[in-house]
Amino acid sequence: MAERAEPRDVELLRRLAAGDEDAFLVFYRRHQGGLYRFALHMTGRPETAADVVQETFMTLMRAAGKFDAERGAPAAFLYGIARNHVRRAQEKDARYNALPEDGTGGNGANQNGPALHVEAAFAGEGVFEGLARAEAVQWLRQAVGRLPQHYREVVTLCDLEGRSYGEAAALLACPVGTVRSRLNRARDILLEKLRPAGAGTKQVAARWGGGS
Repeated sequence: MAERAEPRDVELLRRLAAGDEDAFLVFYRRHQGGLYRFALHMTGRPETAADVVQETFMTLMRAAGKFDAERGAPAAFLYGIARNHVRRAQEKDARYNALPEDGTGGNGANQNGPALHVEAAFAGEGVFEGLARAEAVQWLRQAVGRLPQHYREVVTLCDLEGRSYGEAAALLACPVGTVRSRLNRARDILLEKLRPAGAGTKQVAARWGGGS
């Protein structure tokens, strides 16, 4: 989220609030991809993530006039709306917090959710091999999926999407120090949950500074 883009985003929201459809399309194309990835990591279900994106932009069309540049960036305003829709989606989908032990997804659930995306966070590092790799991915998927909302948000933005602390803080409308403390706590929780998985998780711990 480059700062140089913000003045243009502010102008786009101003035009959007005035009913400019072209401004909406430009704003949508600029932010839809990142918003979808965030929703996918948060919900673990592609269809739910797509619904969150749709509902977020529909809400934005009605609420654009409420944006106040003095209170935060346009992207933070957008993600604030998205976070509310993510919470509602999670409440509607009880399966989000009930991932099966065998990793099959149960009830035909789509498997292109957190498991693959968490695995992608470690791609290219050669840390997962054979059974240890599969075991670590499964445990990590379950652990991330069970984090409290405010911890999962920072893990999603910083560890899974690779955003800086400053970028995450801007999107979550909170101080950088809050992002740091939440992320450290979230990593501690994950490491504590992952240790029983065995040797396959040692590489994950090492990545987060918790290995031995």
